[in-house]
Amino acid sequence: MLRRMGVEDRIRELGYRPTDQVRIVSSWGDVVRAGLPAYGKAPARTYVVPRRELDPLLVRAARDAGATVREGVRALKAERLADGHLVHAVDADGRPLSFRARVVVAADGSRGSFSRTVLPKGCLKPRAVAMRAYMEGVEGLSQDQVFFLDRYLLPGYGWAFPSGRPGGPVNVGMGLVTSSLRRRPEGLRALFDWFTGPASSAWPHLRRARLVTEPVSFPLQMNYPQGRRRVGSMLFAGDAANLVDSLTGEGIAYALESGQIAADAIGAFLRSGTESELATYEATLDATLRREFLCGYLLWHVLCQEWGNGLMVRLLRRDARLAQGAMGVLTNSVPIPWLVSSGLWRKLLSPGLVARVAARSEPASD
Repeated sequence: MLRRMGVEDRIRELGYRPTDQVRIVSSWGDVVRAGLPAYGKAPARTYVVPRRELDPLLVRAARDAGATVREGVRALKAERLADGHLVHAVDADGRPLSFRARVVVAADGSRGSFSRTVLPKGCLKPRAVAMRAYMEGVEGLSQDQVFFLDRYLLPGYGWAFPSGRPGGPVNVGMGLVTSSLRRRPEGLRALFDWFTGPASSAWPHLRRARLVTEPVSFPLQMNYPQGRRRVGSMLFAGDAANLVDSLTGEGIAYALESGQIAADAIGAFLRSGTESELATYEATLDATLRREFLCGYLLWHVLCQEWGNGLMVRLLRRDARLAQGAMGVLTNSVPIPWLVSSGLWRKLLSPGLVARVAARSEPASD
């Protein structure tokens, strides 16, 4: 999507370089490292770019494509009209504004202040919450993106994603489901401090690290069936539509993808004048993503168990092709159903092999 919009070239102009290596540290302490596969729905590379730099590039691409951008304007609510909507808003000085539109796309993120005025109660209830900060002085990662399936964070995980810009800070964070957080004695910030402290499996990389930004938290709408993608001629995209990876909590790729699908449906509607064309948005999302989110949810139930992710990582260390596919799943370049395809698991999950793998660790595959 970034390449199609011309944004990938601009990311490179800012000095960011792609990475193609991913590591997973299991609850048992085993490590698997593999590159991204050349097959799948996206190129075999990924970028780590702060949103404060990525978002302006997306806005610039919208302007270049002919969009009128109003910055500092906050949408409050929408009033349904016979031929569309009247959106009520305020500018940066609090002065009221209104906009008429045949179609409205609500893409107001995980907190969804505008979407909450339209959607039924409960559609934007977060299933997980995460916290991240940028740190300097992180050691031993090279340019690998690292996932830490630390047993104390289950059902959740931590991460360390080096910036694609040489010498840049590292995105360090952790997240877990809200139901688990409510049962813990410590709050989210205390849990983040634990993850960046000496008891964590990430500590060997963070012992000399220092914060360069304050940790910030964000909710994650990871329940695809709970979300709504359309109400009449109003479409919901990205996090506002619960289009968040049920396995990793990643959402930017799905936000861009749903934006493209919404644009296609809107174009057909504006050409035909038939509102039923907008229903193709929901249908296309379902056909494209429902199975992927379901597989991710099922796989999450395995990986949030110590035995589940411990056994999985040891299996990945024995099969380079499967390890590459798994890294593609974590970076959203390979659809999750590929990983859970029956052919692969018939080969790997024979009872004798599982017993041998569970009993001992093999050398990591590079």
